[in-house]
Amino acid sequence: MASKRRREFVEHLRYRVFVLETLNTAMEILKRLPEGEAKHKLREGVRHYLYNNNYSCAITPERPIEPEYKLLIRDDCNGDIYAVDKSYLSFHYRYALKNAGVQSYAPEDYAKALKRNKAWADMNSFPTYHSVEEIILLRMEKMQLPPNLVQAMRINDFRDFVRNNCAEEFVDFREKNSFVKAFINARESEFRDMLARGGVDERYTDALVEKMREKGEAWDVVVLDENGDRIEGPEFDRHHTIPVYSPNDVSSLSEVNDFSKLCLIEKRFHRWLHRLERAKIIDDALYFEKIMVPEHAACVFDFETCILHDFDHPERNIPPMCPSNSNLIYVNKIAEMSIRLNDQLARQPKKTPGKNKKATGKYIKGGKGGRN
Repeated sequence: MASKRRREFVEHLRYRVFVLETLNTAMEILKRLPEGEAKHKLREGVRHYLYNNNYSCAITPERPIEPEYKLLIRDDCNGDIYAVDKSYLSFHYRYALKNAGVQSYAPEDYAKALKRNKAWADMNSFPTYHSVEEIILLRMEKMQLPPNLVQAMRINDFRDFVRNNCAEEFVDFREKNSFVKAFINARESEFRDMLARGGVDERYTDALVEKMREKGEAWDVVVLDENGDRIEGPEFDRHHTIPVYSPNDVSSLSEVNDFSKLCLIEKRFHRWLHRLERAKIIDDALYFEKIMVPEHAACVFDFETCILHDFDHPERNIPPMCPSNSNLIYVNKIAEMSIRLNDQLARQPKKTPGKNKKATGKYIKGGKGGRN
């Protein structure tokens, strides 16, 4: 029985290496190909492999939002605020800082000023900014900023004020209410099993899980073996599972960071996933094609392996998803297209010095691509 499990484990790793090599080659060729029929066919070939594993494609019209709202989404998701360029600060805010303490104002003056400020009303819907509202009022009262100017402050003004006056509390809230922590607390056992099946060194897994629990981060993990050599392992990015920057309504922007709309995805596959997305023109209007991960995917290890979790109903047991057909059918087609296109690229006149990479010519006739 043990030897059978060992054979199945080795067979699975062999299959996984083949898929990784095939996808890596295909994505490199996709990057080198000019827009046209060949690139379209290769992209669709890889996409159909994803569709076979319960991914989908959502086409959304362009509904651009202001850059500062994009920054709010980022601030709230990551729990930190980039330094705000002074040129983006309003006259009212700069004048308020310059005239701080000139007159005395009552606490209720600041409460009224914030309540009447449209920018703050939008920001206050984000949990991180809402968590520091009382601290903002206290700091403004202590500094004695003119309330009439506070009422006129804009989004970047508030971002600058929070960063300079209550950044520690802002970061602390997100660290305590981290998506990464919520996931690992709910699914640590499944996460460890998934990495073990993928051949990840247990020492690396231990360090990764510890960082996820302590820091709420699943990246920049450094583990050394007994010889001082680095033990390699996967790192994961946060990924929004819905189209973030094409909202129906700006008032719902804070909802894009709900845990039910986030997942962790291994960094390389995250990069590949976005490379398969594109913008297109339909009837003179701009649309975006977003590749959607499987429903309730909370952690994606590769395009065939993910952990499902319903954050809205954590007690719910979601059965594993299975591919529609054999994944080998799609992977071998991708390998075949890659070999052919790589040969075509090699025969083309070279525009810049450098050698073309050879695509692997290997196919495999067996192997299993399971989903956890």
